[in-house]
Amino acid sequence: MQWGHRIDNYVAKTGFPRSLFASEDGRVVGTWIMGNDYRVKSEYYGGYPAGYLKRVKALFPEKKKILHLFSGKVDLNVFPGDTVDINPALNPTYVDDAQKLEIVPLKKYDLVLADPPYSVEDCEHYGTSMVKRNTVMRALQRLPEGAHVVWLDQVLPMYRKDSFALEATIGMWKSTNHRFRGVSIFKRLPASH
Repeated sequence: MQWGHRIDNYVAKTGFPRSLFASEDGRVVGTWIMGNDYRVKSEYYGGYPAGYLKRVKALFPEKKKILHLFSGKVDLNVFPGDTVDINPALNPTYVDDAQKLEIVPLKKYDLVLADPPYSVEDCEHYGTSMVKRNTVMRALQRLPEGAHVVWLDQVLPMYRKDSFALEATIGMWKSTNHRFRGVSIFKRLPASH
């Protein structure tokens, strides 16, 4: 699916303004202003802001095998899929370390949503340690060609340009007095690329 079609579907399905555009280098850029709905349906620290999953789902209508990485208590009613978390108390589909993903059969997924802890302070809330983002991206190299990774974070993770293409970058403002985050969207390239 081409990005022009993804953006058209986003506008049609969400009703939000056309806030994503193709830049001269072919990448999609844009900004999402999430509004003043402060709810996090799961009430879990660091959960996705209201409307985030709906927006991402609208960008990828053809994706059927979804994996939520660093899943916490993601709302699977909005965006069904399998979950991965290191904390077994959260009842994920897979209890696994995102830096290794030894248990997860990555070859079966065509879309991964990742929302890692952003800081040491965030890790204290989760009872975990900081992940090495580049190590997670290395583990995700086992995804099939054409799979996408939607990475929500305060930094752009290091990645291999022979393994992933950075197709889109979206700035996301939740509301006043909240941290700014970036949505980086990667596409898995052919193994011989």
